[in-house]
Amino acid sequence: MTEPALFFLKNLGKDLNSVSKILFNINECLKVIEIIKTTLGPSSMDKFIHYEKDKTVITNDGATIMNLIKPKNEVSKILIEIAKSQDFEVGDGTTTVCLICGELLMMSKELLEEKIHPRNISKIFKKSALIASQIIKEVSIEPPHLDVKFLKKILMSCCATSLNSKLISGKRHIFSEIIVSTCLIMGKDFDPNMVSVKSVLGGAINDSFFIKGICLKKPFSYAGYEKQTKKHYLPHLLLLNIELEIKSEEKEAEAKLNSMKNYKKFIDAEWSIIYEKLDRISETKIKAVFSTQAIGDLATQYFAERSVICGGRISNDDITRISKGTGGRLVSSISNISKFTTGKCGVLEEKQIGTERLIFILGCSNKSITIMLRGSSMKLLEETKRCLNDGIMVVRRVLKNQSIVAGAGAVEMKIASKLRRYIKTVTGKNQIILKKFAQALEIIPKTICENAGLDSITILSNLRSIHENSDCWEGINVEKGTIFNAFDNFIWEPIIIKTNAIQAATEAACSILSIDSCFSFVNKKE
Repeated sequence: MTEPALFFLKNLGKDLNSVSKILFNINECLKVIEIIKTTLGPSSMDKFIHYEKDKTVITNDGATIMNLIKPKNEVSKILIEIAKSQDFEVGDGTTTVCLICGELLMMSKELLEEKIHPRNISKIFKKSALIASQIIKEVSIEPPHLDVKFLKKILMSCCATSLNSKLISGKRHIFSEIIVSTCLIMGKDFDPNMVSVKSVLGGAINDSFFIKGICLKKPFSYAGYEKQTKKHYLPHLLLLNIELEIKSEEKEAEAKLNSMKNYKKFIDAEWSIIYEKLDRISETKIKAVFSTQAIGDLATQYFAERSVICGGRISNDDITRISKGTGGRLVSSISNISKFTTGKCGVLEEKQIGTERLIFILGCSNKSITIMLRGSSMKLLEETKRCLNDGIMVVRRVLKNQSIVAGAGAVEMKIASKLRRYIKTVTGKNQIILKKFAQALEIIPKTICENAGLDSITILSNLRSIHENSDCWEGINVEKGTIFNAFDNFIWEPIIIKTNAIQAATEAACSILSIDSCFSFVNKKE
């Protein structure tokens, strides 16, 4: 069958029937899936992406890749949406959700060629997804009595499984320890924004650590900063959204004066305004001032003489974190400054790590953690930061719901096996569609094998045989190229990753199957 002309910008190809247009959409989506197929599993490959003018990124994170690629076909963008949704909802499994969706579309292609209507396919796919979710809940394991040590073991295993397919897989146990310790300190329902990750160039990746508090890179400062006291105990902090700097006049500004005396008054007025602000701040007896706007050289020297640490142009994320951690309120007017708007902490200190000067805010009233990353290149640090985000989200989910399943392709093979048993109770076309759905789930273990250079046909046939004849957790041992019990080897994943991936992939596949024409009503001039 010849490939139809592009029709998604205009209603082209009017002579083509609906099925041909659906098949075209499926082919375009499969092209996008091919890009991220090799990023799944412990033997995954990385992608080097050049975007905008001079920006590049090296990553194997499915959500990052899908965010940066720009497919020409508008329907293909549904895949990008499900990757974003999986990343936001769970934090991991973004490649999994895209691959399952792609394989469902591949199976749909075969069914469409057998003259099965897309609505019938969508209906049974949705039913199959619900059955698969129910199977996951039934086979999942939730320890009846959890002590702290066993809970930490579950969290470590789930986190290590998540990081095993990342760039930092060789150091996954080090980072799993950091992530799990962080999440246990923060508690079950912690705010992810109160866990920040800072990168400091230099040193080895093993030198990474975390602190109980807030850390920010020393902001730009003027002369006089060196005189400031670098450490305070039990200080009060003031957070501002005010500029503490004398502004230069705008271009071509004019001021008509009657005499030279008025000129002096004009200049003095500028200085009196800035000094009024500084005096009002000083009256609150604070030991640190942080502002989202600039703090000029005059203000810096003024604060240095009074042993006050100051920093301007603080990012919104950092100022929000300091506000929540210390209990201080962001002030936008000098008249609102009072002792009730200031925050408190145990220790405020400036230290040097590598070549960076950092300000540490420790002993905050509300829990907050900062993870300090060390590494030899910024590309490595950026990718490590993305990996840690996935790990933190996974551990956070497991803390809320301790139900887990085995990874390494074991849970997908188990679901496919149980679906095949259910198929025997169904007749007609529904049986064919259900069989295709079960086959689509096997794309995960199949891709893990292919990415590791293993014989996927032999391994999958062995796994099918084992799962058909026994209720087990057999998965793929990538290192040895054999089959092993994934659960006994602590390759665990939270059930929400699998349930969300299957449901989202099915919804996306059904959405794509329901589109038989695309129109654009955008004016050419626009």
